[in-house]
Amino acid sequence: MLNKFKLVVIHPLLILGVIAYLECIPYESDLGKKVYHEMPKIGDNFQIAGDLAVYYYDGKGKYSYGTSDCYFSFGNPSWGATYEAGGIKTIDAQTANKIPLLGNMCGANSHIVFKKRIPNQEGYFATNILLDNFSDISHVLCYLILTLSLLHFFRLHPKKYWFAFLLSFSAGVVLEFVQKFFVAGRSASIDDQLRNTIGALLALGLYAGVCALKAKKMTVR
Repeated sequence: MLNKFKLVVIHPLLILGVIAYLECIPYESDLGKKVYHEMPKIGDNFQIAGDLAVYYYDGKGKYSYGTSDCYFSFGNPSWGATYEAGGIKTIDAQTANKIPLLGNMCGANSHIVFKKRIPNQEGYFATNILLDNFSDISHVLCYLILTLSLLHFFRLHPKKYWFAFLLSFSAGVVLEFVQKFFVAGRSASIDDQLRNTIGALLALGLYAGVCALKAKKMTVR
């Protein structure tokens, strides 16, 4: 019974199903949807409803980021991150007009003491936070596990390495296209597919190394 359970858990189809679920989680954003009718807090990044410009509030006035490169140079989260997760707050124009414009965040004469806003407790567990911070690791790890599972499944086949790599690579390509056309807020990424491939190649190397060690021990005996 236990052996059957293990075989189900490590089966490639189950692992692929888990990966597909994770890759199809929508990347939703409140940016531009939820409008606050209150002054921003010190350290907030905010924008005015209906306007794409983003500002930083230091308690005295607002500073314009000007460009996306300027915004990200301060270590800010992605555009899609919700305000609760440390992202941009959208406020109404009437409130925003009360805040004087004091300058640019990346201007030549900028001497702003930047205070990055810390997400609230719920924000740390938001889907977007997980997608933003663990995407790189998860792609490599998931496809490493998937490829190891495929290698075990085809372990008796002479071309198991080719089968495992091609199936793993193809699965990654298909899921990237699914993200692009069918999942809200997600898109196809060559970088993600590269990470998938790295995970698959690591699995091939790891599996080959373990097999070589086992063969060596048997030879010694």
